[in-house]
Amino acid sequence: MQLLSTLTVLASTLTALANPLPSPELASDFDNEHDISPNGTVLVSRDIRGSIPVSAHAMEHRFQPVIDFDKDGCYYTSAVDGSSNLNPGLGTGGCPQHDCRELNRLENNNVYSRMRCNNGWCAIMYEYYFEKDLWACGSGHRHEWENIVVFIKDDRPRRVSGAKHGKHDSATNSFRVKDDTRVKMVYHKEGGGTHNFRTANADDDKIENHTGQWFLGRLVGWNNWPSIAMRNKVLDGKNWSNDGGIRPKLGDGDFADNLRQAAGNQVPGFNPNVDG
Repeated sequence: MQLLSTLTVLASTLTALANPLPSPELASDFDNEHDISPNGTVLVSRDIRGSIPVSAHAMEHRFQPVIDFDKDGCYYTSAVDGSSNLNPGLGTGGCPQHDCRELNRLENNNVYSRMRCNNGWCAIMYEYYFEKDLWACGSGHRHEWENIVVFIKDDRPRRVSGAKHGKHDSATNSFRVKDDTRVKMVYHKEGGGTHNFRTANADDDKIENHTGQWFLGRLVGWNNWPSIAMRNKVLDGKNWSNDGGIRPKLGDGDFADNLRQAAGNQVPGFNPNVDG
């Protein structure tokens, strides 16, 4: 009976992920006030943003990392809905995982990508939006963007880097993959600080997110947004923080700089500044 119950929950989860809510919508992921997810996270109903349609280059899809999330932080979700309404984010009340580690976030997610190829290499940046980032209960900030850069050569991922608050100082050529092409990454809290992506280790196959599996989000490529105006709205840092410092790093200057940092001296011949 326990196995049947587990399979039923998994089937329902996969159906929900394939059919995101329209936006805006009240996404209810509980049956009653005492409902608890399979991994022990209390489920809460909240007003959330819907996602925009999946559309990206085949290579961006093929090398998109799979993600798990430690239990002390948010899930990524959609930054904007189909009507160009930006996600309002969450304030700093509560603790780091409160109100944002809910199945409805994964049901209504997007990942945003941009690719650059030259001299035998391709680099793909994947940007992820989080509604808040706290280093302690009540301390942190509304909105967060974090990215992962994957370098590909000869149809294999060769190097990966998860940004740490805008810096790529932990890039590595050693990582674990799923299905030969998808680097396994974990969103985690770094000591007493805030959150970022790290490469997975063997113990991380004990999945902690609601779906019970490595999670693959709804990808939107640089040239596949519903409109340039929507893309520019999301890229504008002033929409995410007063000083513009919290923003996706997909714009031309940020993109090139992040690729340069992530490459270091380990991607011979690659030029972070040019396409083709």
